[in-house]
Amino acid sequence: MSNRKKLWSIFGPLIVAVLMVVVVFLLPWKFNNTPATEQRAADSLSATVFKNRDLKVAALSDKKANYVPFFGSSELARMDLFHPSVMAARYHDYKPFLFGSRGTQSLPQLFNMAMMNQQLKNRKAVYIISPQWFVKEGVSSQAFKYYNGNYADYMWLQQANPKSPYDRYTASRLVFLLNDQGLVSSLANKIANGETLSAADRANLKVRLTFLSHEDQLFSGFFLNNNYGNKIAPQITQLPRQYNYPKLLTMAKEMHAAESSNNQFGILNSFYDKRVKKNIKSLKGSQRKFNYLQSPEYNDLEVVLKQFQKNNTNVIFMITPVNAKWEKYTGMSMEMYDQTVQKIKFQLQSQGFNNILDYSKDGAKKGFMQDTIHLGWAGWVKFDHQVSAFIDNKQPAPNYKLNDAFLSTKWANLKPSTTNLNQFKQDYLTR
Repeated sequence: MSNRKKLWSIFGPLIVAVLMVVVVFLLPWKFNNTPATEQRAADSLSATVFKNRDLKVAALSDKKANYVPFFGSSELARMDLFHPSVMAARYHDYKPFLFGSRGTQSLPQLFNMAMMNQQLKNRKAVYIISPQWFVKEGVSSQAFKYYNGNYADYMWLQQANPKSPYDRYTASRLVFLLNDQGLVSSLANKIANGETLSAADRANLKVRLTFLSHEDQLFSGFFLNNNYGNKIAPQITQLPRQYNYPKLLTMAKEMHAAESSNNQFGILNSFYDKRVKKNIKSLKGSQRKFNYLQSPEYNDLEVVLKQFQKNNTNVIFMITPVNAKWEKYTGMSMEMYDQTVQKIKFQLQSQGFNNILDYSKDGAKKGFMQDTIHLGWAGWVKFDHQVSAFIDNKQPAPNYKLNDAFLSTKWANLKPSTTNLNQFKQDYLTR
C-alpha cells in the first residue's frame, strides 16, 4: 500500500466526518415546526426550550396560534385543573407559552428574552414575581448555569451596548455567575468595562451563532416534556363548557377541600406526604430568619424591566403569596414579606409598570394555595380571570420611564421603610 493510501486510510474518515459536520451545522437549513410540536414546547417547561431559540420564536411568531409569553418560575409546574394552560385551552383565544421552572429568576429570564426580541415587540406578556427570589445572594450560580447557555449568551453579547449602564451591569453579573475564563466571560468583561467588541470578536460570535442556530433547528424538537399530552389535554373537558367565574371558584374550593384533607395547612395531600410530613417537627419555626429585603435580585429585575421597555412590551405582573398557615407555623415574618412586596411594587410603579396583581395577602384564602408557596385551585382561577381580561382587552400603550438608580447597590440594600423609600425617591427619582 502506498504512503498516500495509508495516510488516507488513517485520516480519510476523520476528514469526511469534519466535512459532514460542516455541511450539517454551517450550511443553511430550514425546518417548519408542526403546531403539535410548538404546543408541546409551550407547556414543556423544558430547559432545552428555555436555553434555545427555534421553537419559542416559531411559536410566538405564529399569529394564528396566538401564543402569549408567561414568564415565571416553579409555580408554572403546578398543573391542576385550573392552571392557565388548561383554562386558556377551554375558554380563551390565546395560548400561554410557559417560561419558567425552579430557579428561573430575573437574570435567566433576561437572557431568555434576549433571544426573541422581535417576538416581544409591541405585544403583551405575563410576568410572575416571587418574593422568595430576593434572597441575600440572589440567583445561584448553579441555577443560572443550568438555565443559561452559550446560545443565549452569544446573542446577548451580540446586541450588548457598552455605553449602557444596564448592559454593563448585566455583563458584570454574567462574569460573576459564570466564574470561568471562557469566551463568554472574556467578552462580557469587555462590555462590563465599557469596551466595544472588536470586529474579530463579532466575527467569532457570528460563526458560533450560526453553528448553534443550525444545531437548534435540527434538535430542538427532541427532549421535550409532554406536559400538554399528559397533564393539560386530559383536563380540558373536565371544566364546564361555558365560562362562569363564580362557578369555577366554587369548583376550585370544593376540589381543594377534597385534595387537601390530610394536613393542617390546606395543601395538596401528595405534597404533604412527600415533602412535609416526615420533617414536620424540624420545620416548625424554621423560617424565622428568612429575609428578602436586601438582594441583588432587585438589580436583576431592573434589567428585565429595561428589556420590556426596549421592546415596548405591555406587561402584567403578579406577585405571589405564601400559604398563611405555613407562614405562621414556620415563623416567617409577614411584616418582612409585606415590606418586600412594597419594595418590588415601588420599583415597578416608579417606572410606569402599573399592571400589577398583588396576591401577597391572599395566602389565607380558602383553596388559594396548592402547597406552601405556590398557587393552585382558587388561586389559579383568580389569576386566569384577571390575566385573561388583560390579554383579551385593549390596553393603554405602556409609558415606561426607567431610572438606572435601581441598578445601584444602594437600592439593592435599601430597607424599604416609608421614610427610606421617600428619601430614595427624592434623591434619585425626582431630579
